[in-house]
Amino acid sequence: MTELGLRIPLGLGELLMETVFRPGRHEYVALGLVSSSTLAGREVLLLRRIFTLPEEAYFHAPGHGGAWRGSAMIPALETAVDEGLGLVVFHAHAHDGPPGISGDDRGSAARLLPMFAARVPARPHGSVVLSRTDATGLIVFPGASAAAKEVALDVRWLGASILDWPAGGARQPIHGAMDFARQRLIVREDGQRTLADSRVAVVGLGGGGSHVAQQLAHLGVGEIILVDADRVAPTDRHRLVGLTRLDVWLRRKKTVVIRRAVRRIGMGTRCEMVNERVPGPKALAALTRGDVIVGCVDNLHARADLQELAWRFLIPYVDVGVNIRAIEKPERHGPRVAIGGNVLTLIPGDFCMWCCGFLSKEKLATELRGPNRSYFENREGEAQVVSLNGVVASQAVTEVLQLLSGFAGSGLGDSAVQLDGEPGIQRGFRKLDGVRGTLVDWGAARRPGCSFCGSTLAAGTVAWTSPS
Repeated sequence: MTELGLRIPLGLGELLMETVFRPGRHEYVALGLVSSSTLAGREVLLLRRIFTLPEEAYFHAPGHGGAWRGSAMIPALETAVDEGLGLVVFHAHAHDGPPGISGDDRGSAARLLPMFAARVPARPHGSVVLSRTDATGLIVFPGASAAAKEVALDVRWLGASILDWPAGGARQPIHGAMDFARQRLIVREDGQRTLADSRVAVVGLGGGGSHVAQQLAHLGVGEIILVDADRVAPTDRHRLVGLTRLDVWLRRKKTVVIRRAVRRIGMGTRCEMVNERVPGPKALAALTRGDVIVGCVDNLHARADLQELAWRFLIPYVDVGVNIRAIEKPERHGPRVAIGGNVLTLIPGDFCMWCCGFLSKEKLATELRGPNRSYFENREGEAQVVSLNGVVASQAVTEVLQLLSGFAGSGLGDSAVQLDGEPGIQRGFRKLDGVRGTLVDWGAARRPGCSFCGSTLAAGTVAWTSPS
């Protein structure tokens, strides 16, 4: 059976589950609008929007689990045509294990899918059956025959953590039975196996990224994608963890230095080296293969690129940075510097950098006009301290651990990521005060009408169509 990926952003998964598993006298359906992309060598559907049908749209039809009036699908069809999206009909069989496709399901798909494909020929369309643990579907692919293919879906639900329903296939072995014995107390056996199966991208291998990559190796992450075009310099010696004097003398690439450090940790982690800056094509292609992206970059434009890629392909993104400013006229016994920083955990479907004001057109324009695009604003040069980098890097790695293992919770709805005691505010925007030694979660909210989220979330690869 063909395997196909399906990714569902935070919030939509909860709505989908509540709709199709709703108890009643008949089966309920949800109409999903999807984009698509080829990610890690496999076709993946990216859920952008869900339409539900009102109760009055359903009617009793002997021999059918659920029947509805065709006119009820018009809003979803019109939106699919206007936005060039595929249309998938979801319903559920309330049991564990792979769901079967009934004769009724096949008959319904044979009637609906050719109609969908005729209206939006450049996207896949389908009928998907969900159980409590698995998903199976009938899919019509662009350019193929009108006959639908039966597929097993590898479903990724995004919420407080990543929840995967794998379609099958071998899993990576866990390295060393005792190597992670105490860590398993937190992540459990299934969490440790998920870490071994995971691929995390680290963009920027300087002061923060060198901490992040090596801590990920200690966790037992299966593969790390190392993205950095730079070679080491003398100014890296006090901040890049694992760097030697010989590395500086030979001007080794940062990716080479960090790969060596990861190998010496000896937990079985593999490394892919990408010696290119974001948004270079090789770097972007490698990032789409990641389960999580950690950005340790030094300018807002690179952050904007990573934010777009994460939202477009539904990949959680953790961003870190430290900001050190000299105080021009400090008090006699007061601090000489202000030390700030951020750890942003950005889960597609939740708030983005544009929602919370971290990115704006004005900030990007100011960065282009400035003397440099550095994230550090000390006029005498880039100020970095290894301990401060380590604070935000360690929190970033903890965020990755939560996303991959769900040790702190795994709900699919907005309530699962809500900041305690703050309705409508989500966790994930942490602010560092390096002088006081605090890291506080300020939280943020998804902005209604955010043009970036509206245009980019689950947008996938652009599907070009010929004018009719």
